[in-house]
Amino acid sequence: MKICATLLVLLGAAPAFADPPTDPEEFAFVRKVFQKIQLRSFDLNRELCGYLGRDALGRLMVSQINVGQEAGCTLPDWPTKFVVLASFHTHSTYNPAYNSEVPSSTDMESDQSSQINGWIATPGGRVWFVDSSTMTAHQVCGVKCVAQDPNFIDEPPGAVKGSYSYRAIIKSETY
Repeated sequence: MKICATLLVLLGAAPAFADPPTDPEEFAFVRKVFQKIQLRSFDLNRELCGYLGRDALGRLMVSQINVGQEAGCTLPDWPTKFVVLASFHTHSTYNPAYNSEVPSSTDMESDQSSQINGWIATPGGRVWFVDSSTMTAHQVCGVKCVAQDPNFIDEPPGAVKGSYSYRAIIKSETY
């Protein structure tokens, strides 16, 4: 996955963490999508969500983008004009009541039930990749990789890991 790490450096992103099983072209595309929708997500204080896929010619594309709630988003109807690769969604604005800098168990379960992977952008500007086949979440790039909520307050160093198993996410949600 050296290609992925190199791509992140070339794009001016924060350093890569775990080497997730991602396609560099897919990451670059989804990062551009997040760059466009993060500010709207912050303005609305809502999650935005949709699907990422490839059309018949192999071009990456996105579905309709839905506006959800502060802590949730109902995905649009399943696209029929392209092959779905993954879901994507923002985690709205910074709110200390939510652990929004990491994927939730619900995020992971939703992707697994649809048999697709997932992409998540956080208020801090982190981008996560959820591999639903292994039920792991990988931080592809860190703080300020995409637009960051102006009210964001980061966790202490080391508090947000580079990757999590589903079990670790469940454990972190048990307060």
